Amino acid sequence: MPPGPPPPPSYGPYQAAGPVAATDLAGFWRRFVAYIIDAIIVGVVAGIIESIIAAIVRVSTSDLTGATVREGVIGLIVGIIYFGYLWSRNGQTLGYMALGIKVIRSSGEAVSFGVAAARYILIYLSFALCLIPAVVSAFMIGLGAHKQGIHDAIVSTYVVRTS
Repeated sequence: MPPGPPPPPSYGPYQAAGPVAATDLAGFWRRFVAYIIDAIIVGVVAGIIESIIAAIVRVSTSDLTGATVREGVIGLIVGIIYFGYLWSRNGQTLGYMALGIKVIRSSGEAVSFGVAAARYILIYLSFALCLIPAVVSAFMIGLGAHKQGIHDAIVSTYVVRTS
């Protein structure tokens, strides 16, 4: 009689790759509050830049579509610079510093500017696409063993506690 199928794999408790232990992973609320802080900073800076540009080009009040698109592009650019620079510098934005968390690669190494910028663009797109990817990411971070959102899984990053 031929042997039966192999037994199914057994999945034990999650252990992150590299030097990151599962207990070091930052949860949903810490990340959420940090993102709110960072979003306020990016929003204020982008608003100031938008106001300056609007004053220079004398935007008409009837050109709402052009102004909205311009605001979105300015916010995206400011966000890429803010998050890209700070995450690649030491893994922490101002919000992340305030909440004692930082971004690292799944190998435990620091993220590069390219990875940090890609991670931010994915977060930006998840909010721009009807919020569905953002909600899915929130559940993945809050309930998943890996504590990774869609953006983290794509660019192979973790958010870990520093304190």
